[in-house]
Amino acid sequence: MNASLPNTSDTKGDKASFALLTLFAILGVTMVLGSVALSRMVGTPEPEKHFITIPAGTATSISSGLDVDIIPADLDFRLRDELVILNQDSTSHQIGPFIIPAGAQFVTRFAEAASIVGFCSLHPTGQITINIEGS
Repeated sequence: MNASLPNTSDTKGDKASFALLTLFAILGVTMVLGSVALSRMVGTPEPEKHFITIPAGTATSISSGLDVDIIPADLDFRLRDELVILNQDSTSHQIGPFIIPAGAQFVTRFAEAASIVGFCSLHPTGQITINIEGS
């Protein structure tokens, strides 16, 4: 007597189940990655552009003992903010780590949170603090 057992394996059903499982896994990963990316974009304010103009005659005014009121002693920025300094004076000026030659324009974007204390040729105290907020 040769009794054969019926084949209980359904290869079409197994392939369909595997395909469906793979599809759900891909959708799950996509949803997680999308929500993480969206949460980062939604909570981040738009970067701002900050302009400082150093007018012609500033160095002469400072050397004559006059206080010039161009910038405060503390400059506050957020990540991705952009600073544009236009030096219309006939002398180079320094604002913290940035040296701006006479007649030049300087542009920088802040990519790291930091607090920088440095020399400032425009401020009466000779010092400036640049704060870059991390969030």
